[in-house]
Amino acid sequence: MGDHADSRARGLGISTRVLLLGGLCLLLQQVAVGYRIDFFGQVSDASLIHLHAGLLLALAMLEHDRRVVAGCFLLTFAGWTVRQLYFDAWRPGPVLAWGAASYLFAFAWTLLCARLAGWPRAPGQRVQRRDLIRFAAIGLLLYPLMLALVGFSIAMISTSSAAISTVFQMFFAKQFGVAVVTLPLVVAWRERGHAPPRSEAALHWLWPIALGAGLAASMWAAVRVRRAFDTGAAAPELVLMDYRFALLLVLGWGMLRLSSRWAMAALSLTLLLLVGMVAGTAEYASSAVGFFNLLHITLEVNILLLAMMYLWLTHRDRHELAERLSAETLREQITGLPNLKALRERVARPLARTELGYLLLDQTDTLVAGFGLDTQAQAMNAAARRLEDLVETYYVGTGQFALLPRQAGDPDLWERVVARVEHAEIDVDGQPIRLLPYLGVAAFNGTHARVVDRAVVTASHLAFEARRHGELRPRYHDAGHSRVRQSQRRQLHDATEALASLRNERVVLYFQPILELGDAPVADPHALTGEVLCRLLDERGDIVAPARFMAPLEAAGRGAELDLAVVRALFRLLRKSPAALPHCREIAINLTGQSLASMSFQVELRTLLAGSPLPMSALCFEVTETAAISNTAAASHLLADLRALGCRIAIDDFGTGMQSFARLRELPVDVIKIDGSFVRNVAQLGKDYAVVQASVAVAKAFGAATVAEFVEDEDTEFCLRRLGVQRVQGYLYGAPRPLAEVLADTVAEAAASGR
Repeated sequence: MGDHADSRARGLGISTRVLLLGGLCLLLQQVAVGYRIDFFGQVSDASLIHLHAGLLLALAMLEHDRRVVAGCFLLTFAGWTVRQLYFDAWRPGPVLAWGAASYLFAFAWTLLCARLAGWPRAPGQRVQRRDLIRFAAIGLLLYPLMLALVGFSIAMISTSSAAISTVFQMFFAKQFGVAVVTLPLVVAWRERGHAPPRSEAALHWLWPIALGAGLAASMWAAVRVRRAFDTGAAAPELVLMDYRFALLLVLGWGMLRLSSRWAMAALSLTLLLLVGMVAGTAEYASSAVGFFNLLHITLEVNILLLAMMYLWLTHRDRHELAERLSAETLREQITGLPNLKALRERVARPLARTELGYLLLDQTDTLVAGFGLDTQAQAMNAAARRLEDLVETYYVGTGQFALLPRQAGDPDLWERVVARVEHAEIDVDGQPIRLLPYLGVAAFNGTHARVVDRAVVTASHLAFEARRHGELRPRYHDAGHSRVRQSQRRQLHDATEALASLRNERVVLYFQPILELGDAPVADPHALTGEVLCRLLDERGDIVAPARFMAPLEAAGRGAELDLAVVRALFRLLRKSPAALPHCREIAINLTGQSLASMSFQVELRTLLAGSPLPMSALCFEVTETAAISNTAAASHLLADLRALGCRIAIDDFGTGMQSFARLRELPVDVIKIDGSFVRNVAQLGKDYAVVQASVAVAKAFGAATVAEFVEDEDTEFCLRRLGVQRVQGYLYGAPRPLAEVLADTVAEAAASGR
């Protein structure tokens, strides 16, 4: 039998199941819809339905243990034998012997019909719409027809005069029994635990109740009219088939609104009621019109059965398809993780805490750009697994999760979430990747979708604000968060303006010199060594500072586009000043972290470098330490290619990622630029002095030159000289100036000095 019910049934012993099911067969054997049959002058009392025949076929379709089916047939035969001995005792010996053989044949025929119909089936397999055709041909036609012929053989032995009448009586009785019992029982049994949706709205119950009341009133009125014009004829007072269309509507509503168990019960009872109501008309089957009327009623009952079954199965399949599609909408397609829709549905259920976190993983855009969506999905799933014992994760977008606490009363939960991600290296295709976490936390009150959405937006603003400030600690919502939201809206506006400037080539390059700190004589006093700095022009032609466009562009994933725009603008300026090219000793160009893993960036950069107006040895590419150590494999690949072309490689903002010094061994490094936050206070001989001293030691170990940024006074220069720093950069030596002016001044000064 089906699924859980099947396992419970197998838990009963075979003998117990035989007694229970066989006893039910005996009980149904006694249920009769009596009528007097008159076929071809052979008059006899009979039953218009054999419910036990339908139950035996259903058992053969559901029960895997054939011994149970055989036991039920044996008990049914015992009941038939008792009736023969006590009610039809004429020639009992031959009749009983032939009856035993007939029941044995009926047992084999029932099993064969079940097998031809595709039953019994493995647990979990249910009735499908395509099964209705086979059931109609086998269960409603072949099965009762053969049993009628078996009954004919028994009648030929017991009383040959009624044999012809027995064939028709048996066919209609078996056929009605199968229609009323078999398919509804099989469906109800196999659908246990798979109830279709039921509407709780009162409106859905009003119209079937009204229709039922109208049907009852019409039937009552019909009875009153028939009695008022009673002519004394023996016609039945009420013909239910006259109301079959109204009955069809009510039954159809039940198929769509009731669970499988009650829908099938309603269908069986309705069919049984129809059979009982037409028993009166069956007595007129001796005439041709009466016989064909009985065939017509049989056909209508079968059509009603198959139509209601098809309606119910279609509704079930449509509902399950809708459920599957709905379940798919609750998960992000690429990662397979729950999404925001799933979060909204989850909040509708009781929560451990009415608090929501928004986790932003930095550098995930480089995974997509460098390795593809499959690698990004792998990394996102790995991150979700690391947090699954602390929070429920809901995927929002690339590297972004909404988090719900699993337990209440943990004051350090969000700190532990950040620490769990921060100290982990996620393995992606054998490569360790570190993703920096930024977390915003917001409380909410309510379960409405708008409340949840506001909490997600609030927490996301906090997370992006934390990333903008490099703050690896949870940020919590407070009363001043409106300023954060205003900042976010301004950032979005700035990103849009910056993209427009890039695509319209409104890029202005500035240049800040880098000087040697040693006392060695300079071969070319007009040599240009320094860093190219990017500025953008807005629509009005005003300068847009890096603080306004760098973070928005990186947040929008356009860092590589910015880097390529800078390289193009640099080469355009250099080509316009060919006289300045011999004086360009080392021009440093910054690369964002997004460029490191972008294959398209690498291809475009190689194309640009192939047409460079400067030799490769005059170009130096700077990457921040944080970007380099967050994705060492991708950074190492790109930087190694650039170094192979002859370019120099510098690590910018060195010291901010000192916990990852060991991973720098994997990078090709020529220059280490010490972060200005340490250089600015180095003369105070405190912790910053120790950091700079350690950075110089690391650079010597790597064989790299050192550059100190943000040098603004002579005391700082003196201290750096004593520490062994080789180059310096800062306002002490020159503020950033437009590169076009620097090139023009260099050419003019060189011409004036005759060089």
